[in-house]
Amino acid sequence: MKVLRLVIYTTILCVVAVVMIQSGHQSVNNDDDTLQRGIIYSRLDNVDQLFQGDFDCNAVSPVVYTKVVSLAHLPIKKRKEAFIRIVLPSILIAEQEIKSERSRLKELIRKMKQGETLTKNEVTFIKRLFKKYRTNNFSELLVRLNTHPPSIILAQAALESGWGSSRFFVEANNIFGIWTFKSKGGLRAINSTARLATYKDTLSAVRSYLYNINVGWAYEDFRQFRSTDKEPIKLVSYLDKYSTLGDEYVQRLSEVIQINNLSKYDSCQLEPFAYNREKEDRLSVFDSIISIFK
Repeated sequence: MKVLRLVIYTTILCVVAVVMIQSGHQSVNNDDDTLQRGIIYSRLDNVDQLFQGDFDCNAVSPVVYTKVVSLAHLPIKKRKEAFIRIVLPSILIAEQEIKSERSRLKELIRKMKQGETLTKNEVTFIKRLFKKYRTNNFSELLVRLNTHPPSIILAQAALESGWGSSRFFVEANNIFGIWTFKSKGGLRAINSTARLATYKDTLSAVRSYLYNINVGWAYEDFRQFRSTDKEPIKLVSYLDKYSTLGDEYVQRLSEVIQINNLSKYDSCQLEPFAYNREKEDRLSVFDSIISIFK
């Protein structure tokens, strides 16, 4: 009996060890997958949910909202704070996804320049990016596969959604006033046949916005300038085509950024959540198995 217990014990330990090693390897080497596993999807039913903990710019919790509530009833100061707590995590997640892909792309370009042969998966990865970003040129792909300061994104989101008070924000998770030209779907504007896009969550809305900026013909100058300068007020001058207001829209963006000191959010980072949580979970499983044989 003791021998049998020893065999079972040893086998389980080996299995757990292999799982821990493989999982840990994936956590370190697959940034996108790690990020996806750590995202917290939540439904916002009450504004008070947003203020249950202190806000830490250096460790922003990766919460994505599948449903939001109107912030129109809040005092302006609290409305702005609540809006930022809703939108900023999705901005940081979406931009981290792009940064991870960009970093991997640059590494593969380096390998090719050194004459190294790419794997099938690496070639597929590059082809997918070429197709997604509508170019076959590596230099142009790097220009498009890029990010810009969260302060700009927050300012545009604030203007387009009225700091979280618009019907499209509440009913469609449409943070940036993005239209849809599909004959079906979307949320119809009042007294108009025009429709605005609907999104399953705040992260989807941010991803759509970033993709629009990264491939749209109207933002070519913006993309070129951000490749050399990330200063928010300089950058927004190239977003005049985002709205029919043109230069007035640029002026409004600049004012929103400066008056609300949105640049302070440009240095915010997601909390290092995924790897630590997975490690804790694996150790918990390990301890549970050990306890069986005590």
